[in-house]
Amino acid sequence: MIYNKRTLLLIFSFYFISFSCAQEKLSFINVINLNNSPNSPKDEGLNVFFDLGSWMGFSLSDEETNTGFSGPYILGLEHGIWSSNNFASIDLISENGNSLLTNLNYSEQKYFPGKLENQLHFENIELISNLIFTSDRSAIISSKITNNGNQNLKFSPQWKGEIFDEIGDLIKNDTTLITLLDKNQKIFLRPINDNEFNILTDANKYVITLNNIILKPKETKTYTIEIRYHPDQKNIRGNTTTINILKAFKYNQLRWKKYLEITKDNSLSKEEKLILTKSICTLLNNWRSAAGALKHDGLFPSYHYKWFQGFWSWDSWKHAVALVKIDEELAKNQVRAMYDYQNTDGMIADCIFRDTTIEKHNWRDTKPPLSSWAIWEIYKKTQDTIFLNEMYPKLVKYHNWWYVFRDYDKDGLCEYGSTDGSLIAAKWESGMDNAIRFDNCKIVEGSDYSINTESVDLNSYLSKEKEYLSKMAKVLKLSEHTKWEQEFNILSDRIRNNFYDKKSGYFYDIYAENGEFLNSALGPEGWTPIWCEIATKEQTDKVIEYMMNTTRFNTTVPLPTIDVSHPKFDPQNGYWRGPVWLDQLWFGVDGLNKYGYEKEADLLKNKAINNCEGLNKSGISIRENYHPLTGKGLNAEHFSWSAAHLILLIIE
Repeated sequence: MIYNKRTLLLIFSFYFISFSCAQEKLSFINVINLNNSPNSPKDEGLNVFFDLGSWMGFSLSDEETNTGFSGPYILGLEHGIWSSNNFASIDLISENGNSLLTNLNYSEQKYFPGKLENQLHFENIELISNLIFTSDRSAIISSKITNNGNQNLKFSPQWKGEIFDEIGDLIKNDTTLITLLDKNQKIFLRPINDNEFNILTDANKYVITLNNIILKPKETKTYTIEIRYHPDQKNIRGNTTTINILKAFKYNQLRWKKYLEITKDNSLSKEEKLILTKSICTLLNNWRSAAGALKHDGLFPSYHYKWFQGFWSWDSWKHAVALVKIDEELAKNQVRAMYDYQNTDGMIADCIFRDTTIEKHNWRDTKPPLSSWAIWEIYKKTQDTIFLNEMYPKLVKYHNWWYVFRDYDKDGLCEYGSTDGSLIAAKWESGMDNAIRFDNCKIVEGSDYSINTESVDLNSYLSKEKEYLSKMAKVLKLSEHTKWEQEFNILSDRIRNNFYDKKSGYFYDIYAENGEFLNSALGPEGWTPIWCEIATKEQTDKVIEYMMNTTRFNTTVPLPTIDVSHPKFDPQNGYWRGPVWLDQLWFGVDGLNKYGYEKEADLLKNKAINNCEGLNKSGISIRENYHPLTGKGLNAEHFSWSAAHLILLIIE
């Protein structure tokens, strides 16, 4: 920030005269640090603002004198592409051709949930630019100019910018500047004021100039430009629809007020409210609208990590359960997006992508059966029987798929597996990619590529799914609810008897051929029967002893993916061999609450909130997982399912 004595009195007043006045009262400011300027199109590791499912994003410039924003950042498959680090900077050009924006006294860049704001205060001029999204394909930048001097100001508002040389070409017509990324991708830029204007281009630079205006002392005028990008480029044209600027900002404010409603609970601490706000922003920054092969809206695991620009099934179910708390329709679409590609056998793909000419959908494996949980939670919140009726037959088909293709010995207990016969894809099907419990597993010869262990978490999820199916069938007035209830009781009993080791007091996977316990390691699969409400009280008591033991799982950040005393415990390098994943943490905490262990659940929850690096502080992103001993954030930043389970951890 830049200050001098003349402007100190101005600082307090900014919040009452800008577009952000009302929005500031709704939420924390700069919960995510969005100040960064790219140096090249493929500059990685920068934070970006998205909204409404847009495939383009922007950031605040880290240059305090910059009157514009960085971007657009266009999302691709493996990574995004920066178009510019100085996009649509506004200048005020006097009659003699000089800029009026001199003698900067104060500047500040702010990120509000749902909006970027760039404030600059010069000797006689106050300039406040706000960027919001008006649709999944468009954003607007409105610049509010105030004359704080004593004389009329005559000038021409001028937007200047340039694109990186590697990006493409600039094309102009009478109404629109077009940035041509390639023959199929275009960015449209146009003023949407009534004033006449002209567009000039020179190589990779452009200038859009409005006719001269006069600004009287203490008078304020606002000028706006629109930026559009379409990920589907067939028959794309520049949009000339009139936009009501005030209405657009009002709608944006009300929409985000609704998203943030869950943060207004007076029983929440300031830290919890901040985490909720950051989590909501993280989820909605990862929101992508239907485009290409993606037929419904959904969430990336993280826009920030190059390999996560698609929809994953396990992630989707978890996202949906949190999303229904803030946006019911988006939650439904997140589920629909994966079921759009249910195959004729009933299988759901592991992940799907926008452009299948670049990356094919992954059918090598699926993911644990948690969609029933998501669908039921959506119904509980919305009471939408139409949605329930839509999803129920698809869910039944997916549920039955497991018993056809993942129960090779037909004993009613399922195994993880793969469709291509590879062991690595079979391990991935568990969602716990390299968990220690799979180290000695193998594909069973003559099977549909199942591994040779029956997993306690998989069968617990399937048992819980039978309970959900019974509840759904009752709502839909289907007689088959009794069948599902009976199957739930039978399978739950088998889990209690087959997967629980009385000697050690823990749940384990078992070898399919002989039922022996795979008890070489203790992991979060051991408390899955608690979350699924299958375990007896006595079994739960024993498992909780491990969970609350400070030499086992009750670490600085609790409930890691492996008992910390295990010789293969390696959180820094292990992915599922030691880090704390917040979904597994939440399953454990929620399970304790279900069995009446509220005190223990609160202890673990509070340790996570207080000890995960940067979680309760502004400016630091939510990570994929965390080091259980140090609290250090690990792997991908801006991770959706971590954000989703933080919401559940705090409000449930």
